[in-house]
Amino acid sequence: MEKGKIVLVLGVGPSEGLGVALCKKFAKAGFDVYGCGRSQDNMSNLSNIEIEGGTITGIVADVTEPKEVKKIFEELDKTGKGLASVIYNAGNNNAKPFLEMDLPFFQDLWEVCAKGAFLVSQEAIPRLIENKGGSLIFTGATASIRSRPPFTAFAAAKSAERSLAQGLAKEFGSSGIHVAHVIIDGIIDGDKVNLRFPEFAASKGEDGKLKIDQIAENFLLLHNQHRSTWSFELDLRPWSEDW
Repeated sequence: MEKGKIVLVLGVGPSEGLGVALCKKFAKAGFDVYGCGRSQDNMSNLSNIEIEGGTITGIVADVTEPKEVKKIFEELDKTGKGLASVIYNAGNNNAKPFLEMDLPFFQDLWEVCAKGAFLVSQEAIPRLIENKGGSLIFTGATASIRSRPPFTAFAAAKSAERSLAQGLAKEFGSSGIHVAHVIIDGIIDGDKVNLRFPEFAASKGEDGKLKIDQIAENFLLLHNQHRSTWSFELDLRPWSEDW
C-alpha cells in the first residue's frame, strides 16, 4: 500500500460505471482517491462511499476547460500529499454517419478524448516527476486502433488520445512515469449500456460483457507493475468476443 498518496480519476459517472469502480479499487488499495466528473449528483454520491483502506472524494469539473483542470490539481496540491497515479477515463462514444455530422459533433468528441487528455497530462506529469514517479493511465477503446462507421469521429478522437499517450510513455518513462493505455474491446457491463440499451446488453449474454471490477483490477495491476516489466498497452475483452 502507498498510504498517504493520491490517485486522481477523471471521467467518473454513474454508480455502476468504470470511473466509480476505479475509485473504489484504488481506495481499497489504501490510496486517497479523488474522482472528477461533470455531474454534481454523481460527485455527491461518490463522496458518500465509504471504503476500508483509503478515502474517496468527488470533485465537479469539466476536463475540457483549462481553468477547471488547473483548479483540480491545485486542490490536490493543498492536501500536501504526493500524487501516485492519474487515470484519464473521460470520453463518450457518440455515433453518427459521416455526412450527418457537423463540426460541433466532431469537435465535441475531440475535446473530451484528446484535448482533455492533453490538458490533464500537462498538469499531471510535472507533479509525478516531482514525486519521483507514478502512473498515468488512459482508458482507450476498440476505436483507438480501428475506425469503423458510424464511429468515425469517435475513432479520430480516441486514436489521437492513444498517440498522445504513446508519445508521453516514450518521453517520460525515463523520469519514472509509467504511461499506459488500456483498450476496452467490448461492451462494459454497466449502467451506460444496461439502462440505455437493455435489449442490446441482454443479447450479449452473461459472458459477453466486460465486468467493471475486473477492468479496474487491471488498472491497479498496471500501476503496480515493476519498472523492469512495464506494459504500455493492455487490451481487454470478454473471452467470447470475436476480434
